Amino acid sequence: MADTTNDEPGTARPPAPEAGATPAPPVEQDQLFRLQMAASDFLLGNAKYFGYLVGLVLLGTLVYGVTTSWLAAREAEEFAAIARIDFKMPKVEQLAQFGLAPMDDKADTTRMANVEEGARRYTAAGDEAHGAAAVYAYLKAADTWERVDKPDQALLALQKASEIGAKDLPGYTAGAAYAAALIDAGKTDEALTLYRDMAGRLDGFYAERSLILLANAQIAAGRQADAKLVIAEFKQRFPQSPRIAEVAALEARAGSAG
Repeated sequence: MADTTNDEPGTARPPAPEAGATPAPPVEQDQLFRLQMAASDFLLGNAKYFGYLVGLVLLGTLVYGVTTSWLAAREAEEFAAIARIDFKMPKVEQLAQFGLAPMDDKADTTRMANVEEGARRYTAAGDEAHGAAAVYAYLKAADTWERVDKPDQALLALQKASEIGAKDLPGYTAGAAYAAALIDAGKTDEALTLYRDMAGRLDGFYAERSLILLANAQIAAGRQADAKLVIAEFKQRFPQSPRIAEVAALEARAGSAG
């Protein structure tokens, strides 16, 4: 007799699964499986594009690394070339290095000819170098041209150093040296323009120093009103600067002179 326990009248019982049949998976598992298959199909179908992307990233990394290494090697060689010129230059006595004696005996024609040849070599090294190495070579050239009493050549070397437009210390040193030389040559307007360019191109400490040099030069040239504007700009740009006291002294000078 069939077991009808708990069967309500008119209700049909679902057929029992056949022996050995696999139960139907839950709906959630089926959806997850379909999602996994779709993702797998997408990845397999676009595998070559992902390969291209990975390849581009690796290529970019390789190019960056090679370029960085090449630039570092080039800079090292450029500084080495300057050092080789240093080695060939006539030796300077220790007292002369401290400014306690002349650097050269002007009557020694052989020595002075070698110094002038060194100036040419420094200039040529600057022409061939890049960035900080070029600035360094031109600055040494300018100093050496001064030793052989050729100020025009020295000024040209400083101009080349400044026009490189280097950042940070090289850019500040070159610009400040060239501006000072321009003032000595009576070209104050050009010097003031250069100081203004430095103040806008350089950052942080070097921009601060450029503004201070600009205000100093303006006061020396009798342009107190312009100097006061520069001082106001300094206070606005660098309110927390440790050089505020120096700027206050400049402001007092500008006021008393005005």
